Amino acid sequence: MGRDIAQWLLYRSEDLVLFSLVIPPGVETPVHDHLAWGLVGLYQGTQEESFYRRTDGMDNDIGPAELELDRVQEQGRGDYYRLVPPEDDINKVHTSSDVPSVSIHLLGADVGCVRRHAFDAEEGFVEQFTSHYTNVRCTEEGLVEGGH
Repeated sequence: MGRDIAQWLLYRSEDLVLFSLVIPPGVETPVHDHLAWGLVGLYQGTQEESFYRRTDGMDNDIGPAELELDRVQEQGRGDYYRLVPPEDDINKVHTSSDVPSVSIHLLGADVGCVRRHAFDAEEGFVEQFTSHYTNVRCTEEGLVEGGH
């Protein structure tokens, strides 16, 4: 995801992934989707979560896209939330504490290696991206150990 954000893969099976996401203080992720159900819990720091909903036809991967801010919520240590597409699937995360935020994600798809969507909410645009993991590399044949 760039911006000094680390995504560490902890466990992977065919239909289940466990990873940690570490975001430095004052840094935020792009607005993005997950395309998978999931549970996200905060282990350290605080985060401001902004959840969006797509209000257009949702049928393009690249080009115009309309988003509407649904809600903003603060998350602290021990708080958790669910991802259930299409509701609550599009968000951005901002570390609001003076220490890095560390969240643990349990998802029903390998979101680090699949193409998802990043949104520019202000410009009304969507494009595809792959977030990747910090400690493993994605390839067409699967994951390869070692960073990239």
